[in-house]
Amino acid sequence: MKNPWGALLKIFKLGKEPLVGLALGGGSMRGLANVGVLKTLAKHQVPIHCIAGTSAGSIAAALWAAGKSTAEIEEIALNIDWLKIAQLSFNLRGLLSPAKLQKYMTAALGIKYFRETKVPLSISASDLLSGREYVFAKPEEEIALAVAASCSVPGVFSPISYRGHYLVDGCLTNNIPFSSLARHKPTLYLGVNVISRAPMPEPPQNMMQIISRSYDIYELTNLERYARYRPLLLDPLKEYISPAIKPGKDFYHKLIQAGEIETEKMIARIKSAAG
Repeated sequence: MKNPWGALLKIFKLGKEPLVGLALGGGSMRGLANVGVLKTLAKHQVPIHCIAGTSAGSIAAALWAAGKSTAEIEEIALNIDWLKIAQLSFNLRGLLSPAKLQKYMTAALGIKYFRETKVPLSISASDLLSGREYVFAKPEEEIALAVAASCSVPGVFSPISYRGHYLVDGCLTNNIPFSSLARHKPTLYLGVNVISRAPMPEPPQNMMQIISRSYDIYELTNLERYARYRPLLLDPLKEYISPAIKPGKDFYHKLIQAGEIETEKMIARIKSAAG
């Protein structure tokens, strides 16, 4: 006869039901791997009780929290045309304006405010003035604005002025935002790092690659800061992948598939830890 107390201890940790918090990391278009992670978690019916995202990860996190199915998220992600979203800003603060991305996300989400999400959502941006993270999560804040701020690569996109803050890409302060999940006290911190730990195989060929690689180096040398949460961290991209302006859907599918493969490899551990 099985010990009933063992089952109870598995379901209730310190008198608390298991809660899964998912943090989706940024990394430009490599963030599509997050979509593959979401697809596989849904396939195996792993619940997500709260979700946070930074930069590209904020797009997938926002769509999930808005109640979109993984099929819908994949379709939206595959059809983002960054050349159309890239609107020239005509000012000295950045080459492009984040306004079109905000407009695109407003249409894609189907909801406007954080108070409307199906599960608690947090999105991280970086404040150039204070040098600190700004976390969007307040009920009255706009999700599309938060995503646009979180994705605004400095020097490429103009910063977003918001409530006395000057906001740019969240990768600068918190690329895998476990800390935003902490207020919900999850029993499992699950995270996705879409920046490959592999070396860059050849010198960068353009400004975009130089900026991207600089971000990569900064983030990879700071991964230890997440250890305090004792997370299960997924690393779907085993080879170095250089971002491109318009790589095509085959490349996008490859990134999504990488997220699926990595999550399948880890699914037994995830389900065990999730209770």
